[in-house]
This record gives sequence, C-alpha cells and structure tokens, in this order.
Amino acid sequence: MDDSLDFTSPAHVVASSPAPAASSGAMGRLSARLDTLDLNALPRVSPVAGKLAALEPSELESTKVLCAIIEQEPICVARLIGLANSVAFGIPGKKFNTLDQAVNRIGLERAAQTAFGMLCGQALNKGLTPQWREFLWLHAMAVAHGASLIAVKAAPAERANAYLAGMIYDIGTLVIECLQPGTLDLLLETAVARDMKLGHVERVMLGKAGRAVSNALLHKWSLPEDITAAVAEREFDLIEPDSLSAILAVADELARSEVVMGAVYSGVASPFPLEAIMLDGVAPRTAALLSIDPDVIATIGERLSNQVLALRATAEAFSREG
Repeated sequence: MDDSLDFTSPAHVVASSPAPAASSGAMGRLSARLDTLDLNALPRVSPVAGKLAALEPSELESTKVLCAIIEQEPICVARLIGLANSVAFGIPGKKFNTLDQAVNRIGLERAAQTAFGMLCGQALNKGLTPQWREFLWLHAMAVAHGASLIAVKAAPAERANAYLAGMIYDIGTLVIECLQPGTLDLLLETAVARDMKLGHVERVMLGKAGRAVSNALLHKWSLPEDITAAVAEREFDLIEPDSLSAILAVADELARSEVVMGAVYSGVASPFPLEAIMLDGVAPRTAALLSIDPDVIATIGERLSNQVLALRATAEAFSREG
C-alpha cells in the first residue's frame, strides 16, 4: 500500500543507526497486511455514531431529540452521566442521575460530539493496553479542543466539524494496531532505540498507510464526506488555507506543544518520547495554513493547556474498554 511502511533502510531516519532486525521483519509483515487490506476486517462502529456526526445545528437545540439518539447505546448513556459527574463538569454536592441532566450539564453540542467519540473508542479500544488507550485519547481530545478553538478564529462555520474531526484525526494508527497488534509497541521501541520522537517515527514508519486506512474506515462508517476528506488530507502543499484540514494540522501541532504536554504530564514523566514543541516553534509552514496572527495561535495553546481536567476526564471516558 505504501513504501514508507518498509523501515528496513536506516536512511529513512538516521543513516548511522541500523534498523533492528525485529523491527524490519515486523514492519514487513505490517506492509504485507495493509497491501491486502480486507475492509471486512476493519472494526465496525455503532450506526448511532454516524447519526451524531451528521446532526444539523437545528437538531442540537433539543435535549429530547439528542437523548433519543444517544439512548440507543446504553453504555454511552452511562459514560455521559459519569462524565457529567466528573471533576471536569461536576458540581460539588450535586449528582446528575439521568441522561437529560447530563446532556444539559455538558452542553448539547459537546454532549453529541463526546458521545460520537465514545462510540469510536468503543469500536477501537479492543486489545489496546490501558496506557496506550489513555495516551491516544488524550492526544485526540487535545487535537479536538484545539481544532475547535482555532476554528472560532479562522473558520467559524467549521467549529463543530473541527471538534469531531479532531477526535478521529489519528484514527488510522488505532486501526493499524487493531489489524496488526504490537505495532504501537514497535513504534515506541524504535523511537527509544533511535533516540527519536514518537510522532516522527510514526510518520516515517506508517507514512501514508495510516491515512489510507483511516480513509477506508471512515468511509465504511459512512461519516460525512467533509470530515473524512479533512482527516485524510495531510500533504501540506495540497491543504487549502483556513480549511478544515488546515485547522486540524495546526491543532495537531498545538497538541504536541511543550505547554500542552507539560500540563498533561505535570509532575510526572511522560511515558513516551514526545516532540514537546515550543509554542513559538510551531512549524512555520503549519502556522502559514491559517490567516490568523501567530500570537492568536499561541494564546489558543495556552488556553488548551488550561483545559487538562476536561481533556483527562473525557479521554478516560473514551478509553474504557467494552
């Protein structure tokens, strides 16, 4: 499917560091698996997820309408109630016991988006270790929150889609782990062995394959085409300024910034070698995708770092297995 899956050549990253034989063999098997990808092997998602992603703004004005959709998935109901009672949304001394109470507390739009993410997590969490689930969904939530904040400034009409698309921006990596268990551990092992950042190793080792797999999955899930297309587009030269793809690319950079990662892992060592980009070091070509002042992007990064409680609470709800 994509030559970048062949990691046998050390020239791909560091010419002086030979690729471990085990890594080469494993990535070769992964490449073969993806070259003959069977869409029937991709995980299924509840049809409720598609309904939530396709909701029109007018349909999000009624708690009753939204609850009627979410009630089709009892697990989602329980998790939304739990989220409403979490430290991020809860009110001391008050208990939310019903779905409508939880939805009103979280907010109709955010409740619909969160339910969508929970259903995606339910489809993709099987087999992931708790550590990987927490890490991947924390990053997803940071991208989603960041994308929503950026859209308010750059393209207000894309705000709702930006949050949804941010949650599934890296879904291809989760799918590849579902198809080839152990891939995530291999990425981490390679990053540590080569003293490289995890995100860079992932981009080199998986390349376009992750995007191709996510594109196939999202089409199988019948998600809106504008979201599917935005998640799949990663070629900077092809991304239109202020588009949904542009918003996602910058949000992904912000989610890996020093200020956000420092807040997420405050007081503890990160379990993974991360990029830890400084806010003023967000790639110029990435920042150039938006027609907003760089200071605005930095401010959004700071705001994102202050939302760690909400990020953690939501990611925890997404990462529960079963």
